[in-house]
Amino acid sequence: MATRRNPGRRDIHNFQGGDKVRLSAKFLRSTGQYTGSASRRIWTIKEIQDEFAIVDEPADTRWYSAAEIAADPSLKWRRINVANLVRIGTFSSRDA
Repeated sequence: MATRRNPGRRDIHNFQGGDKVRLSAKFLRSTGQYTGSASRRIWTIKEIQDEFAIVDEPADTRWYSAAEIAADPSLKWRRINVANLVRIGTFSSRDA
């Protein structure tokens, strides 16, 4: 069993592959994104790696070599910190 990095923090982000998610209102406000398309984007989680969700949006792969992408195919997909996401259809997605 993996150890948690911050054992005092309550883990409220129990995302799994296949969950539909969006950016949280709290994150959007903190980054000044009051308008625009970011608040309407919905992703499906492909997998979870540490505290990042790999979602079904292609990533900018210009920064990776072909060997790096071959070694880790998940680099082809966008990664979002799970602390900035809320699951669609849950109470927390109404205003997080």
